Amino acid sequence: MNLSITHSDRPIGARVANVRLPDLDEDAFRRILDLVNERSVVTIEGQDLSEQQQIDFARRFGELQKIFLKDALSSRYPELFVVSNILENGKPIGSTDAGVYWHTDGAYLPKPHSVSMLYAIEVPEKDGKAVGDTLFAAMGAAYDALPQATREQVDRLRGVHSLHYRYATKADAAQDMAELTRQFPPVSHPLAIRHPATGRKCLYLSEGYTTRIEGLPEDEGEALLKALCEHVVRPEFQYRHRWAPGDLLIWDNRATLHRATFDYALPQRRLMRRATVSGEAFG
Repeated sequence: MNLSITHSDRPIGARVANVRLPDLDEDAFRRILDLVNERSVVTIEGQDLSEQQQIDFARRFGELQKIFLKDALSSRYPELFVVSNILENGKPIGSTDAGVYWHTDGAYLPKPHSVSMLYAIEVPEKDGKAVGDTLFAAMGAAYDALPQATREQVDRLRGVHSLHYRYATKADAAQDMAELTRQFPPVSHPLAIRHPATGRKCLYLSEGYTTRIEGLPEDEGEALLKALCEHVVRPEFQYRHRWAPGDLLIWDNRATLHRATFDYALPQRRLMRRATVSGEAFG
C-alpha cells in the first residue's frame, strides 16, 4: 500500500494520505505504528469510518480502555468516547469540555493510556475556516531542552496524579467525587519516563492531573512543578492541529500533552469519537 506521509516542521506531527483504514494491510499498519512512535501525533486524513471500523482499527494498537464518563460513551459501542457540544432534548450527547487543561490521557491510572484516536465527524467553522483546533506539546523535546542539572533532578523524582484534582472543581461533579476517588485513588509516576518503544526520555506531568512532587518540601515542589508545567508547553514544543471532517488523529500519551482551544459555540457544531488504548505502568 502506497502511503503518502508528510512530516510537520514542528518537533512532533505528521500526516498520512492515500489510505483507507479498513483496507490497511499489516505492512502499512506497521508503518503507521512506527510513525506514531517517531512523530507522536499523526493525522490520517480523508476517512469515512463507522463506529465498528474505528474500533477495529484502534484494537490493532492494543486493548481498548472504557472511559469512566459513562454519559459520554457511545450507546452501541462503549469503547468509544463521544466529544461534542451538540444537545439532544436539552442534554449534551457527549463530553462538552474535554481538554480544557493541558493533560495526557489516563495519567490518573496506575497504567496510563498509551495512545488515543479522535475521529472528526463534524467540525465547527467560523468565516469559512475550521475552528476548535487541538494543541499538542512534545514532552521529549521539552525534556531534552532542560538544563542538565534540572534533568538530573527530574530523573530522581516522581509526581502524584489525581483525577479528583480537576474533576472536583466541576459544578455538577460533587456528588460523584466520593465514588470516583474510591475507584481512582491518586497514583505516582516518574517525572521523566522512558518511552517503551523508542527509549527516549520524556517529561511526564501536566497542569491537568499532576498535584505535587514526591520527596520535596511543599513550597519547593510547587515551584518546580509550576516551572516544569510552563516549560513543557513553550511555543517551540507545540504542534497545532486544524481539523477537517474525516480526520483520524492519533496521539501518543506517553510523549505529548494536549489541550483544546474552545473558540466556538453552538450553533457551530462539533462531533467527534475517541478510542483509547490501554498502556503499561512506567515503574
